[in-house]
Amino acid sequence: MPKMREAPFIDFYELLELSPKASLEAIEQLFRVAAKRYHPETGIQKDAEKFKLITHAFQTLRDPARRAAYDSLYVQFRREAAELIRGAEATADDYAVRNRMLDLFYSQRRRSMKQPGVGVAKLEELLAVSPDIIEFHLWYFKEKGWVQRETSGPLSITVAGVDEIESRERLKQAAQRTPIAPINVPVGNAAASFAS
Repeated sequence: MPKMREAPFIDFYELLELSPKASLEAIEQLFRVAAKRYHPETGIQKDAEKFKLITHAFQTLRDPARRAAYDSLYVQFRREAAELIRGAEATADDYAVRNRMLDLFYSQRRRSMKQPGVGVAKLEELLAVSPDIIEFHLWYFKEKGWVQRETSGPLSITVAGVDEIESRERLKQAAQRTPIAPINVPVGNAAASFAS
């Protein structure tokens, strides 16, 4: 039997432009303002779907028992949103971990062509990151074709992975080269003196 899709969480406080600590009076007042704006027949912005949403939000938040149940979901929603934001902020860290991880695969391949693979547990130990982070980067490497699973089990770098490392190194070296100083070309009357 197919799994039913969960409806996305709707932030009723944001929808009604309320603080989560809003009093019942504030909820009623802001609901009236929103209802006037979105009412499908008399509203300024006539939006039946939005009107249904704000009505549902109002009915939920004005009832103490329903609001308490909603608030527990709201706290979880905010926590998950905060985790997502922290994860997005970790992009630079992920880049560094991904590079170190690919370097480990490269190093192992160079060290032993007979046993070129590295196990996931060893990666966790060497990189000191969570299994979820390792799993994410392995997914990325596999999708790019940079690693493959050996018949003996561990993962090893592919030719495409080696090419990626070499390309990265060439870019580093090019960035470290000093640029050639520009030649100063005289302008105006000074240029005429070169012509004679």
